[in-house]
Amino acid sequence: MINISKILSEEFSIQELINFISDLSRLHRIQGCKELEEAGEYIKSILEKEEALEVELKKFSYNKPYGSFRAVTGWWVKDGELRLIKPKEELIHSYKNSRTLITAHSPGGTIEGEVVHIGDGENPANYEKLDVNGKIVLAYGYPYIIYKQATSRGAIGLLIYKKSGVESAVPYTGLFLTPEEAREAKAPSMSISRRMAEKLIRIIEKGEKPIVKMKVEAGYREEAWIPVVTAKIGNGETEIHLCAHYCHPAGTVNDNISGTATLMELALSFARAIKKGKISKPDKHSIKFIWFPEYAGSLAYMINTKQKVEFCINLDMIGEKQHLTGSTLNFIKSPPRYFHPYEAVVYYKLKQALSHSESLSSPRKALSYKYDVNIYETGSDHDIYLHFNTPSIMLNQWPDKYYHTDQDTIDKFDPQIAAKIAMAVGTAAYIISKNEEKGEVENLVRSYFYEYIGRELSETPSKLLEKRQKYLIKTIGKRILSQIQDEIIEKIVESVSEKEGKREEELYVYKGPIGPISTRQLFTKLSREDLKKLRKIYEKEPYMRTLGNLIPLYMKKPTSLNRLKEMIEEDYGIEIETKILKEMIEMLIKANLIEKAG
Repeated sequence: MINISKILSEEFSIQELINFISDLSRLHRIQGCKELEEAGEYIKSILEKEEALEVELKKFSYNKPYGSFRAVTGWWVKDGELRLIKPKEELIHSYKNSRTLITAHSPGGTIEGEVVHIGDGENPANYEKLDVNGKIVLAYGYPYIIYKQATSRGAIGLLIYKKSGVESAVPYTGLFLTPEEAREAKAPSMSISRRMAEKLIRIIEKGEKPIVKMKVEAGYREEAWIPVVTAKIGNGETEIHLCAHYCHPAGTVNDNISGTATLMELALSFARAIKKGKISKPDKHSIKFIWFPEYAGSLAYMINTKQKVEFCINLDMIGEKQHLTGSTLNFIKSPPRYFHPYEAVVYYKLKQALSHSESLSSPRKALSYKYDVNIYETGSDHDIYLHFNTPSIMLNQWPDKYYHTDQDTIDKFDPQIAAKIAMAVGTAAYIISKNEEKGEVENLVRSYFYEYIGRELSETPSKLLEKRQKYLIKTIGKRILSQIQDEIIEKIVESVSEKEGKREEELYVYKGPIGPISTRQLFTKLSREDLKKLRKIYEKEPYMRTLGNLIPLYMKKPTSLNRLKEMIEEDYGIEIETKILKEMIEMLIKANLIEKAG
């Protein structure tokens, strides 16, 4: 049996990877920007040099909505600075040093005014305490909501900060306005480090009125394109997708130039190995490497192209110096009801690739890099694949203290670790895509059944244990038996199989567009009272945010409130209050995203 990992590693160039990182991170890859389009052209130009890769660049208009992703305005930005004028003059931040300074899609302009501190900018009650008309609002929270709240009350500018993270970092924030909203937008918006925000707050607390000057050289474009680059190898009718998003500000690396550049180098490694005859092309499934702007690109691509995708691996923030960022490499699974046995192969190949530490006397090596497995959580393009009924996992470093800031720089990136992760993912993708590797796939899948069930049950409260055990054995077991023959697993599955009784309950069905439910969707459709109620739900149970992706999946068919509760408890192993779930459903009905069925 050939050693796929060894072959790919011989063709993988660390120096080339670093070059890609450097080249792409120079570009300000904000959605709707010209430089995002240039990044797509750059990726295509590198890949098409290898004849073994079938390379294609598709462009979709940002002026159109795709599923739950709204149309987004085209935008450009050149320069900007934030300067304190009173009580003393000093430069606070500059665009040349922090590309995250200017909020994505901020209108241009130069303004000078008094700063008022709102605090939580999403809370309407906070604006009732202070007069923001003709002033510059300093606040934290969801930028789009703050912008709408502040400008509707006459604010002439916005300064956004974060309550957590590195105090000297300038956060990445975005308005992501529609073309219609952009035509109405007048107030410039900027991000500010927490350190500088606290300085302004101290001035206010002394009874003084800080005056700042905001200078933003930016504007809007009539047309902008969503560039999606694909590179394919193999002749299988179905595809394995390896994807990465390449949007975000210039200068930032781990999110997600790390995944983008590593995937580029992996694709090139495959092409070189095929060209040299070291490996043959996949024949069971084709392997498609795919790069897109987050959400916009994955939704536009999946809606507008007929894809037969068997399984997807999303690489989002994969090569970090963990001692600097404080992160762990997380293997984010699909929800159990979307489980695919190929998940097992990726899991074990990653574990092998990251195990290099010598033990005291065991023949096995231990993990030398922080690596963990987590239940499904939302937040990247793996979400979109699930909406097209495609099992998808994500590899992601979290928590990263420099995430979405100007300090997510190349010095925190570890190319050696990125290469190891690439070898693991590449090896996994290849062996599941080759008919002749069926034996190894079956062995790993068989082992994963027991590890999956055991791990999930160890995290399940006793009240749900018996019911969830039956659910997981039945759900995971049946999927595994679709790939392998195993009498023991078959008997275990048969022992828990039971018929579901018919229930006479009120049913609801999701009727919104395909894709995750966004905070923006709810803000534009719900009353202030409902938004306040929703905030309290999120504060009490943060995981409820993930329901914004799960509800459209779980409620494609008419579903009762009790059944929805059961599905969440089955997949997550958590007890969820019926009252909270009912409040959430009521709000989604008001938002015209769910309706009573029949």
